[in-house]
Amino acid sequence: MTNDAVPDLAGLCADLAEELDEVVGSADGDSVAYARGGSVFARVTGSALEVRLPADIAEAAMRTADTAAGGEPGWIRFTPTDSERYVIDRAAAWFETAARHAAAK
Repeated sequence: MTNDAVPDLAGLCADLAEELDEVVGSADGDSVAYARGGSVFARVTGSALEVRLPADIAEAAMRTADTAAGGEPGWIRFTPTDSERYVIDRAAAWFETAARHAAAK
């Protein structure tokens, strides 16, 4: 079952950042970058979420609908076109994974 509304990725990431230790968001125009330990791991712009993931996870994520390579190695860009059942789950998991791995650097 799908819902044609595009999910609120900005709101989701803001909520997740509040729950995670040491994650800081900083706005730059219509974009918000999230960092942990000084390392940027995610950006939200409009209805797109970009995250930096470990290579194996990024490779698997690329096989997901509405996902493409980001501009830098290890980064993926997720631009869901609707709110199908698992869109929020994927976005949250990728954001949390990226935050966890940013702390390890």
